[in-house]
Amino acid sequence: MYMRTIVNYRIILLLIIVTAGPLHASADTSSSWIDSAESRYSAAATQYDMEALRNLADVITLKPVDEQKKPRALLLHGCVLWRLQLIAFCKNSEKDILRYGKVSVKKLKEAETAGADMYLTASYKALAYQLMAGQGINNGAINGPLAAKELKKAQKANPKGYYTLLVEAINANQAPSFAGGSPQKAIVLFEKMISAFPDSVDVKIHLAEAYGKAGRKEDARQLIAPVVKEYPSNLLAWTIADRLAAP
Repeated sequence: MYMRTIVNYRIILLLIIVTAGPLHASADTSSSWIDSAESRYSAAATQYDMEALRNLADVITLKPVDEQKKPRALLLHGCVLWRLQLIAFCKNSEKDILRYGKVSVKKLKEAETAGADMYLTASYKALAYQLMAGQGINNGAINGPLAAKELKKAQKANPKGYYTLLVEAINANQAPSFAGGSPQKAIVLFEKMISAFPDSVDVKIHLAEAYGKAGRKEDARQLIAPVVKEYPSNLLAWTIADRLAAP
């Protein structure tokens, strides 16, 4: 569930719900500490290791300010915080979903200002806003439009990019009907993504969720079961599987 985008340097990140994949952000120069940090992120994100991710965030904040403020470091920091937000979602902790979401967006905005790839920063900000939007009516009213705004930015930067398409489909699955949301629409988008990205664990998990919302519980269970079996540490897959198993 990942893609490769060539810009100027390599950064290993994991998408919401995902297996590892290299991304690239801006004309930042590689350095040994961030190479190591990216490798640590890859391992921690795959295992949904909250303690390791928190420690990695601390490592970044203890670096000299000029190192912290490089686009590459800011993007990684924002994605570490976003991953912590995703774990909070899986643990059903509204407080931490909002807390990590806000600081993730803040770092990603800084990364974008510093010159990181807008396609990546906008996509991850949209994902963070989407998670916050799911925390009640008030948070939905505030963060839903912000997610839509970031989606438009990602579409402008890379309309056919993996993350752009993923955010668009998740938005269709999560948004209320008056805002254009529809599980049926999401299913169409996710099924197209399955054809284009057949190895994407992320897409399979979200498609299973969309099937469930559309009342296609058996299709959903058949799709999620092999994902849980093959990726037993994928906390999001287990979260969706548990919801689908509920009466």
